[in-house]
Amino acid sequence: MSALDVLAMSTGVFVLLLVMMMPYWRKTHDAEAALQGLTAAISTAEAEAASLSTAAEREKAQAETTAAEAKRIAAAAVAIEARAKAALAAARVPPVPMPVAPQAPPAPPVGTPTAEQMDLVFVVDTTASMTPAIGQMRSSMRGIVRILERLVPSLRVGIVAYTDRDTGRDPLSILPLTSTDRFLPRVLAFLQQMQASTIGSQTIQEDVYLGLQAAVSMPLRPGARQVLVLIGDAAAHDYEQAAALQFVRSFVGRAPNRSVSALFITTPGAVANGMVDRLFFQDVAKAGGGTFTGHSGSMIQSILLSVLIE
Repeated sequence: MSALDVLAMSTGVFVLLLVMMMPYWRKTHDAEAALQGLTAAISTAEAEAASLSTAAEREKAQAETTAAEAKRIAAAAVAIEARAKAALAAARVPPVPMPVAPQAPPAPPVGTPTAEQMDLVFVVDTTASMTPAIGQMRSSMRGIVRILERLVPSLRVGIVAYTDRDTGRDPLSILPLTSTDRFLPRVLAFLQQMQASTIGSQTIQEDVYLGLQAAVSMPLRPGARQVLVLIGDAAAHDYEQAAALQFVRSFVGRAPNRSVSALFITTPGAVANGMVDRLFFQDVAKAGGGTFTGHSGSMIQSILLSVLIE
């Protein structure tokens, strides 16, 4: 064969092989492209997985921190509650028992000798310092009136409630002598509405002398037993005490059927003042030939004894 034939034959074989291998070359090229796309997708997925893993670690760390903080807060709350309970237990003061109101003594038996006629005048301190005792005092006074109303055939009751002139209000509230056989409800109603002043005075001493003068000025019956009862927790003003005691002596000295008794009420104000005004009330009872009592429980009994005929 000549060289030309060999070249032609070789060229033909090459073309034939190229035609035969063309489909396989195209598939290989497509496979490589798909492989590259898959590799890129795997890389993206791995990157996303890494990002999610990092976020998960971060959330886990945050959750652990939050749990630790919650435990710390809970422990602190328990500690605070324990300290609060301990402080409350240490500060708790046992309850103070409420004083038991004294019971009125039974009325004397029927037939007990008493005065046929009696004019009874209460001279009552209703200043602001009497606020803690005013309720029990009203109750005792009502008890006295009810008992005497059954014992004394002809009973009249008057009330002088005094405060102090420096409050700027009228220092006196007065119930004139009132017969209990016809107007007992009027007397009891006056006692029920009697209240302590809401305005405090500027001095510890009160207008006791003014109250005594108002009581004596009432139209007392000459033939009746005349009984004044001073009730309060503070003495008369210093500059009026001697005059008040002399006034009481003069009152009882003008008639044999008169007496002035005194009840000293132990209020917080009286205790704070050292109970020094108690002596004044004792002196009033001594000057008036009456009885002195230091609490409302004995007031009922003492006044009843003062009206019994010896």
